[in-house]
Amino acid sequence: MHSLDFLHHHEEELSINITSMIDVIFILLIFFMVSTQFKKASLPLELPKTEESTESAEDNSTKVLAVNADKMELDGKIITIEELEPALKKMYAENPELALSLECERSVDFEHIVQILTKIQNAGISRIGIVHEMLE
Repeated sequence: MHSLDFLHHHEEELSINITSMIDVIFILLIFFMVSTQFKKASLPLELPKTEESTESAEDNSTKVLAVNADKMELDGKIITIEELEPALKKMYAENPELALSLECERSVDFEHIVQILTKIQNAGISRIGIVHEMLE
């Protein structure tokens, strides 16, 4: 019965080699890390510290709102709490993908921060990042 010999050959275990895919992913990751611009506030701030820090890439749809005890700065321009909501509404109307990076100095009163967050929410912005430093 030589005709059934083909049924007894050894089966090879199939596997997928993903080394090339991992290499490409790491190269893309390095490319995006090197080519990303990070926006910083021009106000000198002493940021609060937390145990973990996650940094995200920011693009042109991200604006920076920097707050210290004396003044507030929206994307490089000094602004008052009264001017904040209309300015944010205007920015949001121009760009519905708007994200806001909130940088508050640790000495800022919590009530003031809540007022700012309320103005941001009233403007319709839901993409908010709060900037902080890592604990040492």
